[in-house]
Amino acid sequence: MIPATTPLVGFSGKIIWPLGQRSLLVKIGDEEHSTSAWMNFMVVRSPSPYNGIIGRPRVRRIQAVQSTTHGMLKFPVAGGTVTLRSSMIIPLECTMVSGPGVPQPLINQVAEEKIQVAIHPEYPEQTVAIGSTLTEKGRRELCSLLKRNLDIFAWKPADMTGVPRHIAEHMLNIHEGCLPVRQKKRGQAPERNKAIYKEVEKLVDADIMKEVHYHSWLSNPVMVKKITVAEECAWILKT
Repeated sequence: MIPATTPLVGFSGKIIWPLGQRSLLVKIGDEEHSTSAWMNFMVVRSPSPYNGIIGRPRVRRIQAVQSTTHGMLKFPVAGGTVTLRSSMIIPLECTMVSGPGVPQPLINQVAEEKIQVAIHPEYPEQTVAIGSTLTEKGRRELCSLLKRNLDIFAWKPADMTGVPRHIAEHMLNIHEGCLPVRQKKRGQAPERNKAIYKEVEKLVDADIMKEVHYHSWLSNPVMVKKITVAEECAWILKT
């Protein structure tokens, strides 16, 4: 991996310093018709719903034409043109980035693409999302497979202990020599304080968190209510 010295700026204005960059030969299409091109990827340590994002320069390189309205991508190959179709989720995300005018029928279609299924009898409130395009037989087989492997999922905070650092490790995205940031402590409403203490106790009991008496950093907690995808889309429309 080649070092990268240029920072990346997200939609929220957050600056992310890449771990490096790597050129990979990317093949797009199917087994019968495809095209290949060398593409330069910036590797970042940041949560994302995508494994990789192809920028406009690389889209031009494969001579592709995309339509967010129809959720389609076309590009020439030897012997014709290949057409790729996406799900309704991708156009919705692109539309939400460009503006708030997302029609309600489109949101309903996206919400219908996922089915919430409870697979653990002891945790019925915790569900997994399964695509609604699966057949009834495929849905039963997938649920059966998940139920046979319940031990690989984390159902409570105590299940997440003992993860090796080479698998998962949290790091602060700061430069060496920067002074610690200490925010002014803000109070919380009584009902929020109760919820915060309840969640903190779960993490402390599971040895995920520990109490620090002389900390150099201070960041106030920000409480966010858990909502469904449909509720989130509706909230975006209102704002």
